[in-house]
Amino acid sequence: MGTMSLPLVLLSFILFSVMQHPTLALKRSYVVYLGSHSHPAEPTSVDLGRIIDSHHEILGSCMGSKKKAQEAIFYSYTHHINGFAANLEDEEAVELSKKPGVVSVFPNQKHELKTTRSWQFLGLERNGEIPADSLWVEARFGEDIIIGNIDTGVWPESESFNDQGMGPIPSKWKGYCEPNDDVKCNRKLIGARYFNKGVEAELGIPLNSTYQTARDLNGHGTHTLSTAGGAFVGGANLFGSTYGIAKGGSPNARVAAYKACWLPRCNDVDVLAAFDAAIHDGVDILSVSADFISRDYFLDSIAIGSFHAVQNGIVVVCSGGNDGPTLGSVRNTAPWIITVAASTIDRDCPSNVMLGNNKLLKGRSFYTNISPAEKFYPLVYSVDARAANASASDAQICSVGSLDPKKVKEKIVFCMVGVNENVEKSWVVAQAGGVGMILSDRQSTDYSFSEPHFLPTSHVSAFDGLSILLYIHTTKYPVAYIYGETEVGKVAAPIMPTFSSRGPNPITPEILKPDITAPGVQILAAYSGAAGPTGLELDDRRVPFSIISGTSMSCPHVAGIIGLLKKIHPEWSPSAIRSAIMTTARTRTNLGQNLVNETLGETNPLSYGAGHIWPNRAMDPGLVYDLTNTDYLNFLCSIGYNSTQLSTFVEKKYQCPSNPMKLLDLNYPSIIVPSLSGKVTVTRTLKNVGTPATYTVRTETPTGISVKVEPKRLKFEKINEEKTFKVTLEVKGDGEGGDYVFGRLIWSDGEHYVRSPIAVNATTLHM
Repeated sequence: MGTMSLPLVLLSFILFSVMQHPTLALKRSYVVYLGSHSHPAEPTSVDLGRIIDSHHEILGSCMGSKKKAQEAIFYSYTHHINGFAANLEDEEAVELSKKPGVVSVFPNQKHELKTTRSWQFLGLERNGEIPADSLWVEARFGEDIIIGNIDTGVWPESESFNDQGMGPIPSKWKGYCEPNDDVKCNRKLIGARYFNKGVEAELGIPLNSTYQTARDLNGHGTHTLSTAGGAFVGGANLFGSTYGIAKGGSPNARVAAYKACWLPRCNDVDVLAAFDAAIHDGVDILSVSADFISRDYFLDSIAIGSFHAVQNGIVVVCSGGNDGPTLGSVRNTAPWIITVAASTIDRDCPSNVMLGNNKLLKGRSFYTNISPAEKFYPLVYSVDARAANASASDAQICSVGSLDPKKVKEKIVFCMVGVNENVEKSWVVAQAGGVGMILSDRQSTDYSFSEPHFLPTSHVSAFDGLSILLYIHTTKYPVAYIYGETEVGKVAAPIMPTFSSRGPNPITPEILKPDITAPGVQILAAYSGAAGPTGLELDDRRVPFSIISGTSMSCPHVAGIIGLLKKIHPEWSPSAIRSAIMTTARTRTNLGQNLVNETLGETNPLSYGAGHIWPNRAMDPGLVYDLTNTDYLNFLCSIGYNSTQLSTFVEKKYQCPSNPMKLLDLNYPSIIVPSLSGKVTVTRTLKNVGTPATYTVRTETPTGISVKVEPKRLKFEKINEEKTFKVTLEVKGDGEGGDYVFGRLIWSDGEHYVRSPIAVNATTLHM
């Protein structure tokens, strides 16, 4: 895949923005990316001053004045990432992009922000006990690994960040805690910083005190950080649902919060500043649960920041996005990032309805069980209980002010889904004096799910909703009660939810994304004390733990597991760790069936990558597909970057190979051919990270494709020994193609199974 010249890409951004927003102000914020720094690992104040001055010089040459440049720049990235953020006119940005040494200039854009049972489902514990062979035990629960989280900050008072029993902070740590708003760190939460200059530039006015703190006022950052590295906390639950012991993937890890996201988005310039700080501070892992529209890698702050992080040995894990099931919707697709999809665990939160005719109807909610238990209450249709000044349509969806308290008091109210939030409907019923709510979907294609309602609620299907309405309208005194309890181990899982973004990779289709799937549906974790569990302004309830779904939740699961792997294998590179996770993943449910989606339809690696993460197997993968920083630079050469541009990323001079690497040959743990006509041969290299052994290959061939591997046996005699093999994929016969078909490549020595997904889109294919 080739790339456009950077000034041309920038110009297209500007033209698009002008067409969309013709009344934009003359100036707006831009990121000016200059590559890496050449200063020592520990720069002096003189070094840092020289960098800032150089930024003023570069911009001043375009603005005609160094003083104007000083006024325009509001961030200088001085640690590992070289560049600055400034308020510029579009013409100044275009001129700046043409300057020698400028890698890219791009508008500051916003990124979308994207437990008790998870870890047992992942095999780290069994029946509440931690077995001796658990990765937790082997890795001492991630002791002293440092996990950074770029998100909405942290609620430092949460018990998930209690430092009881923890020793001194690792000596390598250079970070700190910004104390505004009484934010205090300890030996568990060792860093809390905030980055807000992008927000200030966007608003164009000085920020008030709510923006001058690392404290999480939203809940998202606290939830994700505790999922990755939260301590053990007993009695965790949300309104009685999912009761148990909360903990992160690496419960003994140190954690650091980098607040670059502000209700509910993150700015490019703030995210890049957070990356620069985290690399300097000494994190081992960065978890980033944010995404945005896919862009060229070096017009993307997450891709840029993660590139520098990986160069410094830091593993970067990102959410794959919540824009599924659209094909090509996956985000954070750079090959140096571990991209995570979301899937379910074997836990459900049913909240069922028992009607007066003894008919049981199944529903869902995190708030269930009307007290006293199994007592019938009068049941009323919301339209029949509408207020005098309310329309039937408003009452049907239980909108604010639509219900008459006299007709609702001490009753269960039947409402329909509609334009207002589901949880708001339960607030309306509660405010009117109701004791419970039954919420019905409208269409058979709707999918009911659990939410933190304001009173006992059952969210039922459209079909069951019709049954309940029929009962109400044909019964003189309709009654019902609502009850339920959390179920574990009885639910088929993992299942791929509709929201999880799908491949193929929209930027480089020769790299399969997402890489892996992990628990991301109905995840219980710590929460902010400043926000209600629904996120609505009217929600004044405060909970220490909340339940959220999204790839934002699956991302820190993987980050926590990586903390364990880093503890056991500190010598492994970020790509070796990714390989270990991918090649040991599972592609079957707890019932032994192939992974499926919510409607039980077939799914594939475009949804789940290599499969569902399985931590205990990842600590001993046998072989890994490794990649070096040079491999990534060679990859960038192959997609159109030149030696001059790429030399700015590394301390020593770099030259693109005279024969560019084929994109299909990047040593990735998966194989995808986005357009196959005839045949193609791809090359891979395996590194031995286990004992001496001989591995034999077998394949599960995609339909209509022949797969030939040479050689068929690889003998490894020592640790870190590498062996190369080739895979030839060929279309069998003629016919219509256009759809991906899937298979697997498996190397095994009888003890280890090194699995790689294969995806092929054949242009001519005989099925």
